[in-house]
Amino acid sequence: MALRLRQAVQLAGFLMAGVLVAGCGGGGGAAPPPGAPAPWRLVAADEARLAAWLREALGPTSPRGFGWGTVVGVTAMDAAAVPAAPAFSGTTLQESGVDEADLIKSDGVHVFSLDPAAPGTNSSQRTMLRRQRLDESAPALAPVDSLQLPFSPDVSGAGLYLDEERQQVAALGRRPAGWGVYDLWFSPWSWGEGATEVVLATAGAAAPLQPRRTLRIAAHLIGSRRIGATLYLVLRNPAQVPGFDPWWSPARTEANRTLLESLQPAQVLPTISVNGAAPQPLVSPSSCLVQEDNAQRTPDIVTIVGIDLAGDRHAARCFVGGTEAFYMSERNLYLATTRTAYAASGGLPVYAPQTSTDIHKFALDGLDIAYRGSGNVSGHLGFDQNRKSFRLGEHDGSLRVVTQTQEQWIGIPMAMAAAPAAAIDSPARLTVLQERGGALAVVGELPNAARPQPLGKPGEQLYASRFIGARGYLVTYRLTDPLYVLDLSDPADPKMAGELHVEGYSDYLFPVSETLLLGVGKDAVVDGGAGDGRFAWYQGVKVSLIDVSDPARPREADRTVIGRRGTDATVLHDHHGIALQTVGGTVRASLPVSLHETPSPGAPAAANTWYQFTRTELQRFEIDVAGQRLVTRPALASGVTGERAILDDRSLLWRDQVHWYRHGAWQSAAW
Repeated sequence: MALRLRQAVQLAGFLMAGVLVAGCGGGGGAAPPPGAPAPWRLVAADEARLAAWLREALGPTSPRGFGWGTVVGVTAMDAAAVPAAPAFSGTTLQESGVDEADLIKSDGVHVFSLDPAAPGTNSSQRTMLRRQRLDESAPALAPVDSLQLPFSPDVSGAGLYLDEERQQVAALGRRPAGWGVYDLWFSPWSWGEGATEVVLATAGAAAPLQPRRTLRIAAHLIGSRRIGATLYLVLRNPAQVPGFDPWWSPARTEANRTLLESLQPAQVLPTISVNGAAPQPLVSPSSCLVQEDNAQRTPDIVTIVGIDLAGDRHAARCFVGGTEAFYMSERNLYLATTRTAYAASGGLPVYAPQTSTDIHKFALDGLDIAYRGSGNVSGHLGFDQNRKSFRLGEHDGSLRVVTQTQEQWIGIPMAMAAAPAAAIDSPARLTVLQERGGALAVVGELPNAARPQPLGKPGEQLYASRFIGARGYLVTYRLTDPLYVLDLSDPADPKMAGELHVEGYSDYLFPVSETLLLGVGKDAVVDGGAGDGRFAWYQGVKVSLIDVSDPARPREADRTVIGRRGTDATVLHDHHGIALQTVGGTVRASLPVSLHETPSPGAPAAANTWYQFTRTELQRFEIDVAGQRLVTRPALASGVTGERAILDDRSLLWRDQVHWYRHGAWQSAAW
């Protein structure tokens, strides 16, 4: 299978990182001997223990010194149930009851957006909070007011939360990491000198927008979520000691040793400044945790922060050692860390033949953030940073995790070339964890001895994954899109309920009813003459409806393909790039698309032909839920000519109107 351009861009950071330490060494998923402490557990730190841990992590024998560390990914969360549909399209959430930051927010009366200082320009600095009113009489937005957010000059807006109960907006800003090449996830040294800012602004209907409280934290923002009156942030900063040479050059060796001997944790733990006051410690050493059996110690500090939106309080816990993904349900937050180092080959990650993933659970109750235990699952969370958190989902106290075991992202896993198909491990593995005795215990797995059927076929890669209530949905792909329906009603006995084979694949799955899924991905055309004959070229953007009313017999009820090879959609990169609105028995959907269907001069009409850019448009569909049909509406053509990046495009569906957001500019029309 040809590697998609998006994946190549996302994984290009591996070229810059060489060997990447993913948190912990050793392991492979084996359980510790009876009575022995689990090597993946976290233990409470005090100042002496934390200082000793950091000295070793920064020392000359650490993996490539300070310059190479773990990978941290933007998180997303999986739905525990089909979210209740509002009268208008809101932020597309993956966990009902857990809000996510986005560039636009609406309460059904006003629309708030986080804009460049000069809307419609190419400026990357989002510092303007703008409020507009929805107009019932015509498809248009009426300006109300705006606020130049008091972000520091080095900070740009990252997302908004609309706190309707307290009539305020929370605007999040961050200092960009490194040089901005895919955020340089895989170059931890680029995460130094990080900054995250939060501006709480009043947003009452009868009052103008104005700042109420500002926070600045000396760490990079990884992700955030809001539950009721508490805003949660996950932050990352590498331990930086003034004057310390992370490369341990001969001329600085003695000076480095002196600096480490006198190292105090307060020097490197993140600080917080409230309303411009002097920075104060955000987290104390006694609120931190360490993984003492971590064989690949790195100086990454991951901090979980709770901010009280109803008052002026905050609380924080930290985990020293790094993490690569986080997932959050309504009650718990999980941090995941690949247990073995991974390398790079040709710009792509290469995992160890036997690897596993540590998972750490934190219970959330307002500002109370309590460590509950750790567990370990076989395999890794995949090759695409944006999908890693979709591999986890919680339901009724059970955490379901889907991992994969391929060593490298290519058409045929490296292990397959040297082993017959029968010897290849299942492309995907499911593990069910439950909290027991201060740890996360494995209570169920799939495949297993009683149910050996693999999740996927040899050579396939894991694409979409979604956990919804007592079911799981997985998409693997190489030639066709096998969708697997998992019955997770008994955590101790998960089972495959059914599977579906269709052309192409899905990147994301969205529930539109209790029995109907909307899949968005790419179409594909088989090329039996390439490679081993099990090869396909991806084509345009595929939108499909999948009937899962009978889990034993899922079926593709309807499908449509947008554009030709080269066509892209915002939602393939960010699940906020689709808007869904329920109107009676119909679900309306809109998604920004960069359409490619102009033939290249002299290019053959072949499956691998790349088509040139044609136009940018907002694709619109109506989903007949009862009839299980996709009805295509005329696309809304962009008023801006020429090809442009659409990653930050959004749309809002309200009553019988559609509003398309493009980097601070809006285009409105009747549905």
